[in-house]
Amino acid sequence: MERLHATIAGEICLSKDPGGSMKKWREIFGITQTELADFLKISSSTLSDYEGGRRKSPGIGVIKRLVNALSDIDKNR
Repeated sequence: MERLHATIAGEICLSKDPGGSMKKWREIFGITQTELADFLKISSSTLSDYEGGRRKSPGIGVIKRLVNALSDIDKNR
């Protein structure tokens, strides 16, 4: 699992379009923006802004939380 986390985080951090990479992984896991935003305790519009490139690239702390959230939501299903 750690290897997958590192792969996802690395792709997001190194991407020219980090928001697009965030969206790609969220969709791979089959998680809605609302579900992920609720889990992260942020608004859906904030997540949408990251994914749409309307906010600057999130920091590593946000990316770590996002990767862990994808994994946790998937485990809970």
